Amino acid sequence: MNVYINETAMPTTTLAYHPATNRHVATRVDLVLIGARGQVGSAFRHRLAQQQAALKRDLGLDLVLLAGLDRRGFAFDLHGLSANRIESHLCAREHADLEHLLAHLIGPDSAPALLIDCSASEEITDLYPRLLAGGVGIVTANKRANARPLAFYRELQRLSQRYDAPYHYETTAGAAIPLLGPLRDLRQRGERVTSIRGVLSGSLSYILARVQDNDLAFSTAVIEAAALGYTEPDPSEDLCLRDVTRKLLGLAREAGFELEVGAIEVEPLQDDGHWPERIAAARLRGERWLVLAEADEHGGRIGLRSLPKDSSFAALRPGQNLVQVSTDLQREVPLSLAGPGAGPEITAAGVFSDVLAAARQLTRR
Repeated sequence: MNVYINETAMPTTTLAYHPATNRHVATRVDLVLIGARGQVGSAFRHRLAQQQAALKRDLGLDLVLLAGLDRRGFAFDLHGLSANRIESHLCAREHADLEHLLAHLIGPDSAPALLIDCSASEEITDLYPRLLAGGVGIVTANKRANARPLAFYRELQRLSQRYDAPYHYETTAGAAIPLLGPLRDLRQRGERVTSIRGVLSGSLSYILARVQDNDLAFSTAVIEAAALGYTEPDPSEDLCLRDVTRKLLGLAREAGFELEVGAIEVEPLQDDGHWPERIAAARLRGERWLVLAEADEHGGRIGLRSLPKDSSFAALRPGQNLVQVSTDLQREVPLSLAGPGAGPEITAAGVFSDVLAAARQLTRR
């Protein structure tokens, strides 16, 4: 096992109250960060480093970065890695590293643990059922798990409930905009969601704004968005609308629409050289181009739409998202949720919120 590891005995912490000091002893929660050197993973590590001491002091949460890894590197330390200096601990990843780590996390003597997935890896999502069944919580910004076949999505929900293992994924749609939680709240109070309509891609929102407002070439706007960390590592995931499809499918399922990916019609976004003509024609009509995603219980649709400039969607600032949710009680004026929809810092902030909620759940078990 090629890892950086401190092999002395792992310190244990338990939640206890000491009346003499009027303070709680912090409960240790181990964190495993996937995508440790990526843009979101790096932003998360810096936030963790800033907040660790305060969380331990004020909330009794001792968040310990037990391990970090990506496609090439792996690091593990029973006493915890330095969140800001993990690069110096990463060794070349070997085939058995991940399996050894999982065995430790699921072991009977391990501290409560959370896997934080800031990657786009199918290999990692394959492990979700095993982790949840072993009582390991998952916080993920990886959209792939909830966009797999409906049976897989349902199984993750079932395992999370059965084994009291947190499964949090708010940032899989809308970065740090709270979208999924409100959808669950609507359903739990007996309100039936009838449709979802929204601009779900902060990267495409930014690209189309730059093309229309600043007369940038489409390809230049894509390069600019990628440099800012707005697109997926592979921008074709955005341009072919695969990323938006995963977001819409996740939202639809949280709304109670039992959809498979084949139920969503997609019109891929292409740089076909006709953007100047499209933009000129839309301006004459008083409209703007955007990528709109829609879903109801029958299916979904994603593609370019030209909407009046005074519409809520067309008025969005570059990089922003907006989702409108219609229900049986909110038909004429849908529930609207908006905010920044892309960027590593805002996504990492949303991941951090999920980590805190999941860690609290683990300490109450």
